[in-house]
Amino acid sequence: MNIYLLQTINGIGIGMLYFLLAVGLSIVFGLLRFVNFAHGAFYLIGAYFCYQMTRWGWSFWWTLLLAPLAVGAIGWLTEKLLLRHVYAKPHEFHILVTVGLALVVQELVILQWGPLGDSVAVPDLLQGVVMWGGFVYPKYRLFVIGFTAVLAVLLWWVLEGTRLGSAVRAGSESTEMVSLLGLNVFAIFSLVFALGAATAALAGGASSSWSWAGWAASVGRWWAACS
Repeated sequence: MNIYLLQTINGIGIGMLYFLLAVGLSIVFGLLRFVNFAHGAFYLIGAYFCYQMTRWGWSFWWTLLLAPLAVGAIGWLTEKLLLRHVYAKPHEFHILVTVGLALVVQELVILQWGPLGDSVAVPDLLQGVVMWGGFVYPKYRLFVIGFTAVLAVLLWWVLEGTRLGSAVRAGSESTEMVSLLGLNVFAIFSLVFALGAATAALAGGASSSWSWAGWAASVGRWWAACS
């Protein structure tokens, strides 16, 4: 019986990581109508940023905060300098540009960190296991499940319950109408793209301690090719 419970919770945990990875892509496509095949590249960068920061001696908690912010800033610049110019083009242009971007990022990661994965230590606070009778499960994986669930609720509230979310949803329907209200539509779109990149990076950072950064790297490379 324990083995079935273990696999069920493992599936929920991995599903939560995939949710974090996919939610940014869904936001970008659903609100901006932009096909972003480079989304997995942000996940990949987030995992390795966390790994590199821990090698420099940074706390895991700081890396989990700073890596998504850094990748979000990269996403913001990428959208502003490159992707914005192909919004009005057919989806084929979106695919060509973002696939090329994903391949460039993947090769840069390999040049910097190599093709093999590296381990990232679980923070001291979350080391060890939780026991329920005869069932044993790692604390860190339970943390990922709970943290991602809270983040999902927060993202829903931002998009559905705030003025920013209303502006984003309105901008996806009619940029002209939002512009007439005095809002900078393209600034909002840049912010949404940065949010998508940051959530992907957060998934990469969380998964880098789930088992190893190489797992995150392989998923990121696969997603970059298949998303």
